[in-house]
Amino acid sequence: MKPFSIKLSLFSIFTLILLFCWQQFASARFQSGLMLALWFFFVGTTFLIHYVLVKVSEKDPKRFVGYFMGLTAIKLFGYLIIITVYALIKKEAALGFTLWFLVLYLLYSGFEVVMLLKYLKK
Repeated sequence: MKPFSIKLSLFSIFTLILLFCWQQFASARFQSGLMLALWFFFVGTTFLIHYVLVKVSEKDPKRFVGYFMGLTAIKLFGYLIIITVYALIKKEAALGFTLWFLVLYLLYSGFEVVMLLKYLKK
């Protein structure tokens, strides 16, 4: 887990730099007060999901695919619920929140898949 934690930290620094650039250069319409909180959320959930999937693959590799698909589905629907609830509560900030959420989702999901593939090739 230590190599993954280091790579996740470096990747998260990259995404944090993206966040600060976004906040600096994007118009107010594309801003949200929860952008940093979203960043922490994605760092935490990526670490947690990777940890669970690594533990499952160590115990019973046959169950890995089922766990991966299940966690991915839960994650996708959970994230959609978060976006929908936020958009209903704060309509004026929903665009910035949703765009940043989408960017982080794509970046961290891609990172997660690449790291899992590297781990499973060992």
